[in-house]
Amino acid sequence: MITIHSIDETLRLYGSLGARQTDTGNGELFTLKDPSSYVRFWGDLHGFCVASVDMIFPEDLMTRSQFYERYIGISFTEKGRVVSYNRKTNIRESRIGMDCYVFNSPVPLFMKIPGGQRLRFRGMYFQESFFRENGLRLYDSFWEDAKHSIACNEIHSPELLSIFQRIEKCPLTGEPFRIWMRGQGMAATGYLLELVQRYTCAPPVYLADGDIAAVEKAKQIIRDNIADVPTILELCKKVSLNKNKLQKAFQLTEGKSIGEYIRTLRMERTLDLLEKSNMTMQEIASDVGSQSISNFYRIFQQKFGETPQTIRRMLQNMKDPVSTEL
Repeated sequence: MITIHSIDETLRLYGSLGARQTDTGNGELFTLKDPSSYVRFWGDLHGFCVASVDMIFPEDLMTRSQFYERYIGISFTEKGRVVSYNRKTNIRESRIGMDCYVFNSPVPLFMKIPGGQRLRFRGMYFQESFFRENGLRLYDSFWEDAKHSIACNEIHSPELLSIFQRIEKCPLTGEPFRIWMRGQGMAATGYLLELVQRYTCAPPVYLADGDIAAVEKAKQIIRDNIADVPTILELCKKVSLNKNKLQKAFQLTEGKSIGEYIRTLRMERTLDLLEKSNMTMQEIASDVGSQSISNFYRIFQQKFGETPQTIRRMLQNMKDPVSTEL
């Protein structure tokens, strides 16, 4: 199993498959030993970019993606299938045509690409940093609305496909391309927001600046004290926000209650310890703040459908060529 935490590790994955990387002046091209297989990117992979993928995976590929920055991926799939899930009770298979993935929290996403099949799709990717760096203030319920609207419905947007086609044919390189591409990203963002609004029943929700600062502070406190997290009331006192407001802010920005957010971070750390350490299950349970070893096993199996030992074997025995290069 290959673990991916960032777009840079995704690029290393292609390299581990034997691809040769070329700077095209407006993106990156990866060509594989099979002359008909390639991966082509246009734009800033850490902001707004598009990709064209046409390749055959020689064998099954299993990945665990755990990105720390939120992003949205729009795909236009012509051939092949990808199976993904956060938990085994919620398996999703990619659709032919237009599809959407919303990564709005650090919950691990497991993905399997069956070997021997040809996978052909176009992709359009919006990193949260693109919105931030261009002064686009998204309303505070945007990520949760996107997850429950465009990621859950069969969607159509010929305008986004048209933007992709313009980018694909653009002859510009260097700084002129970067400036032009920023404009394409802004136009695509407008259509993305329209899509979310079209498929969302609830009106947009905005939080006060003070509430946003409080919830970010609360998240940092939780991350810094994951083995011994303060109670919700203690957390409210530390960030000077009442319980109802703090819970609402977590629900809007993470799609989870405070308790669910804590459990997510604990499971995220558990996976890292299973993969990278030789700690016993008791030691891992203690490290992530589990109340007891039985409670640790119960929550883990509810989340991933397997025992920690089974997941450890998957993570450690199938050595991943990405992490060994880091």
